[in-house]
Amino acid sequence: MKLLTSVSRILVGLLFMFSGIIKSNDPKGTAIKLNEYFEVFAKDFEKPLDSIFIRVKDNYGTDTTFGYPVAENDTVKSIQVNQSSVKTAAYENEEGGEDTFTGSQLYVVYDNAKLYDEFYVLEDSSDLPTISVNVRTASGKALLDKKLPLSLGSKYEVRKDIDVTEYIVSQSFMVGFFKGLKDYAIWFSIIMCVLEVALGFAILIGWQPRIMSWLILLLILFFTFLTWYSAYYNKVTDCGCFGDFIKLTPWTSFTKDLVLLVFILVIFFRRKHIIPLFSPLFGLNAVLVVTIASTVFAIYCNTFLPAWDFLPYKEGNNVRELMTPPKGARLVDEYRTVLVYEKDGKRDSFTLENYPKDQSWKFVTTVNTLIAPAWKSSVHGFDFFPRDENDVNITDSLLKSKGYHILIVSTHFEQSHKNSWQYIKTLAEEAKKSGIGVYAVTASSLKDADIFTSENQLPFRFNNSDETLLKTIVRSNPGIMLWHDGTVIDKWSCRSIPPIQRIKKKIDKNKG
Repeated sequence: MKLLTSVSRILVGLLFMFSGIIKSNDPKGTAIKLNEYFEVFAKDFEKPLDSIFIRVKDNYGTDTTFGYPVAENDTVKSIQVNQSSVKTAAYENEEGGEDTFTGSQLYVVYDNAKLYDEFYVLEDSSDLPTISVNVRTASGKALLDKKLPLSLGSKYEVRKDIDVTEYIVSQSFMVGFFKGLKDYAIWFSIIMCVLEVALGFAILIGWQPRIMSWLILLLILFFTFLTWYSAYYNKVTDCGCFGDFIKLTPWTSFTKDLVLLVFILVIFFRRKHIIPLFSPLFGLNAVLVVTIASTVFAIYCNTFLPAWDFLPYKEGNNVRELMTPPKGARLVDEYRTVLVYEKDGKRDSFTLENYPKDQSWKFVTTVNTLIAPAWKSSVHGFDFFPRDENDVNITDSLLKSKGYHILIVSTHFEQSHKNSWQYIKTLAEEAKKSGIGVYAVTASSLKDADIFTSENQLPFRFNNSDETLLKTIVRSNPGIMLWHDGTVIDKWSCRSIPPIQRIKKKIDKNKG
């Protein structure tokens, strides 16, 4: 048992320290993973919202339904159905001229938003339209039911104010709790990473074994629950146990935690027999030093960039090559298809080649099982969307152009480091003078991007891209990247924006 206890201490201590250091290297990545869990937990506690459904139907075949969920801050909403007075409308005909018709316009407006806008011809008294407008809640309560027969003499102005507060679904406190935690994900990330390192080191040297064994047991039970939850419900497809350094499937992560739990239970039940390697005072000082050092390291990596970049867009990676399938790679998922038939109360499975032709067999279902997944690039989804068909294609410029390019990445401006933009402005202006291309991408709307560009007088325009992609490219908002011929030459955080001289040295070094 002494040998088993020692092996357990070494294995558990080293594994916890390794996991904590890897995650401390990229605390923003760990925070992203925590936010995934917070979002999933919030959704699990959410109750379905009631909704207001507005159905517009006429006797010509139109049948349209609009739906609006009732949010927690909603109050009174108005529904209006208005038929204008008789008027004449002109429409271009096939010959290029105009045909005129006598009729009226029908509008349906909900909460100041025009839902329905249609001109009805009223010239033929034998074929006049009848419009029905029905408003109800998702729970089935009727709020408005009007039939409006239109004619040359009709004119309707229907308005109903709906107090939607009685249809608000009160959400659980846990929904707001988990969503609120997202604002503090980065601090939870740093604390969790440092805690892993400190606990692992304390177990390794045998410092305060009774207290530490309890803490590490509670921590592994928490991790085991998370990995089981991810695997069983398929909610989070990567637990992030070892960051981007080692990717584990949910079931693999859960199995790993179960094995680790066995070793931790050995430590826990043998905690009274663990002999510390050092004196209590020296052990305390050693744990404090490790804790402070890991905290400083995590804060440094969060402030700047990961010390070791395990992301697919790291320095030296040629993204174009990573996107190119290797020779002989499978490009399409391969499935095994099984057809299930039933006869005389018994079911049997068949392949596509030998399924029964006998009519006495009744088809039940088809089961497709993935047996060989297609090759998938580590940089899938790498795309920056042009503003219009005449706009420059940034994706092609970065991957195919032989020149050097600076890529400025900002997920959302309101979350960016505000003081860095003037430095970026200077760098972009000097880079353009030196013949270096400058591109910028964001996940914010282009309207907001143009306003932000104008307010800061930036010498470039933003294009759009996916938020997840931008966070994967560089762990900084904003972040700077230098590209050449599809290769990432270097990247910098918003707190270490390089001068143009440093960029030129990088280019000269790369040429050499």
